[in-house]
Amino acid sequence: MPASGSWDVICGADSGQIVLGVGFPAAGCREAGFSDLAARIGPEYRLLQARALIIRPGQRLSADAYVGPLIEDIRRDRGLVLAVLGYCVGSVYAAVVAEEISRWQPPPKAIMFDPQSVNNKFLCLQFRNEIDSLSALLSDDEIERASKVATEISQSATGDIADIATEIIESYLEVITPAFERAGLGDARSDKFAVAFASYISWLSVTDQIDPSLAWKRSTVIASSAYADLPDRAYLADGDHGITGQVIPFDVGHAELLRSDSVARAVLGLLGSR
Repeated sequence: MPASGSWDVICGADSGQIVLGVGFPAAGCREAGFSDLAARIGPEYRLLQARALIIRPGQRLSADAYVGPLIEDIRRDRGLVLAVLGYCVGSVYAAVVAEEISRWQPPPKAIMFDPQSVNNKFLCLQFRNEIDSLSALLSDDEIERASKVATEISQSATGDIADIATEIIESYLEVITPAFERAGLGDARSDKFAVAFASYISWLSVTDQIDPSLAWKRSTVIASSAYADLPDRAYLADGDHGITGQVIPFDVGHAELLRSDSVARAVLGLLGSR
């Protein structure tokens, strides 16, 4: 399968053995990604990574808008998918992709790396992280206001995740707009930082519309040493929460999970098993 509107080929373009990876490919992210894993797996498998949709502040998309094109591009290619990999919240999307692919071919293996779900506290953590990354542009008052908003949303009763995501994006824009004006960076709503943040928060929030439990019950979890402490993690062996398959723990930090040689060897072993 060549690169399409929904998938990028990041390894093994000439291989007929297809492996799909779903995780948000954020530019400049310090956590290892599927390209790091691909460098350690080699060209034996054609590893495709799902592309992130570009969302403008104020837009709302459904789960089908995210997942539908991913599935249709794979269905159109008609190649046999050996496995679907999910990283963190991407494991929610990977679950539904694996289930849909199972409708026309033998079920692909589902391998999840530190799978996580999303709630208001998780979204607020991402808000705080983004504000921290822009702290050099912000005044102390702006940083304090953002922190207050994040705390209020995080401590509120769980509400509609889409509404919470919208509130976070609007709060983010209110904080950064004067800072961007001071720095002469133009309209904050159209700036690459705002678009990237809105796209990421939207991608996270839409997972609230997806039930990953069926695929997660059959998945293998690759767990970092930090997995038990990750915010809103999926439960390792609780049938009510989804993960009842094999769990393989590694003494590797969360950010380095997809950059680990030992993890890559384990993945190769899983892909090669029948």
